[in-house]
Amino acid sequence: MTRILRWSALLLLLLTLPITASSAGQETRLDVTKHVLKNGMTLLLVERHTAPVFYSYTYFKVGSANEVGGIIGAAHLLEHMMFKGTRDIGTSDWQRESTLMNLEDDLYQRLYQAEGETENLQFQNDILGLDIEDNSAAIAAIRDSIAEVQRQIAEVVVQNELEEVYSTNGAYGFNAGTGYDMTSYVVAFPKNRLELLMMIESERLKNPVFREFYTERNVVIEERRLKVDTQGPAKLFEQLIATAFVAHPYQIFWEWESEVANLTRAEIADYFKRYYSPGRTVMAIVGDIDVEQTIAMADKYFDDIPAQAPPNRIETVEPPQIGEKRVIVKFDAEPELNIAYHKTSYAEPDDVVFRIIERLLSSGRTSRFYKNLVEGKRLALYAETSQFPGGAAGSLDPNLLIVDAAPKAPATCADLETAIYEEIDKLKTVPVDSLELEKIKNNLVAEFVWGMYSGFGLADKLAEFEATAGDWRYVNTLQEKMAAVTAEDIMRVAKKYFTEDNRTVAILEPVREEASHE
Repeated sequence: MTRILRWSALLLLLLTLPITASSAGQETRLDVTKHVLKNGMTLLLVERHTAPVFYSYTYFKVGSANEVGGIIGAAHLLEHMMFKGTRDIGTSDWQRESTLMNLEDDLYQRLYQAEGETENLQFQNDILGLDIEDNSAAIAAIRDSIAEVQRQIAEVVVQNELEEVYSTNGAYGFNAGTGYDMTSYVVAFPKNRLELLMMIESERLKNPVFREFYTERNVVIEERRLKVDTQGPAKLFEQLIATAFVAHPYQIFWEWESEVANLTRAEIADYFKRYYSPGRTVMAIVGDIDVEQTIAMADKYFDDIPAQAPPNRIETVEPPQIGEKRVIVKFDAEPELNIAYHKTSYAEPDDVVFRIIERLLSSGRTSRFYKNLVEGKRLALYAETSQFPGGAAGSLDPNLLIVDAAPKAPATCADLETAIYEEIDKLKTVPVDSLELEKIKNNLVAEFVWGMYSGFGLADKLAEFEATAGDWRYVNTLQEKMAAVTAEDIMRVAKKYFTEDNRTVAILEPVREEASHE
């Protein structure tokens, strides 16, 4: 009965959607209009007249993987800065504010220089035995000047005015996210605010103002402290990927505080100019729109943004791993185990097989990990798999399949690790049952359909697949690939990639705070 109800629900969904995909391998038909502006910006449009609203997702083909040493954290900080407004939004006096911002930047450069001189003076006094007067008074004077300039800037800054304008006009879900390969911005509006979206979003690209830069830089630093430095699982994961990758920029989980603390406004502006170009921009709009009118508006507001040559692509290729790596993290947290295997990029034929394997091992209560490790042997509190960096369309470069598990006392991480390998080894030797395989494929197709049911979901998928694969119709290609996966493919891929030499293991060993102070 349960199975009948599930299929009934799916059938009802399929009948109500302007897309169709009844089972694995069948094409998902979407009425998408693709329009490329003269400067290279891509627009994807879908009319859905079920409610007087529209949903917008904009993907920029840049993320933290595009950062290099010295500007680690630029992608994330830039995402924050894009909410600070424009020359017309966020200020009561742009001319005065710009003058003060330049002065603020100059003062910070003087501060950095003076602090560097302090370290040199301290070295000369402590190591060389000299008696040179320190420059603390000069540093204090610069700090006072910075405080005064920032006080004057605050007089003209209209805080959060961009968000205020959007919310006053009925915006919903105004947000953004920074990934390794992409950065996305999202918002929904009532249908009669389409031109407002076009006008403001184009201004954010033409005349962004990175105001309150130093305050926001501290916000990003604090974000890392809260989400990484104080969290055992995050510290474990950080060490896992830093150990698994030796060359590729996927190796940095979260920007380092020392790098973010030294980012300058000029560096963020340069990063923006280099990567937020029309040719690297995909905007998807889904909802109660008229396609022809929307294209006309896009041409009106975005087409005068100059085209530019693409920046250099990431040339770094992660070399093959030549032996198992292990890392121990000692932290005041519960024990946890992470295991990573190197795998292919989204474009390689084997990549889609990992999607099936991921579901086979850890998707829901019928998965192998849950049935055998959580319920059966009672070794795990949980055992899950994921792909890093991942994403609906996949990662641009070779990446990782990761197992994240926690032992259930009295089991240890070692006990659980052995049991996990036993489950993985079964993939190499025992063909997956055809019904089990078909169920996973159908679940993945259903997930795709559900994921595109909402306006946000469809706009997100279209923009992401277009930005990743260069064609939103990769939605269909991916489903065709999944439908073609066989039990033999799973055995072949498991044998090829799930090897000891291709494996990185990270173990969190609890160290209680009181013990660490002894």
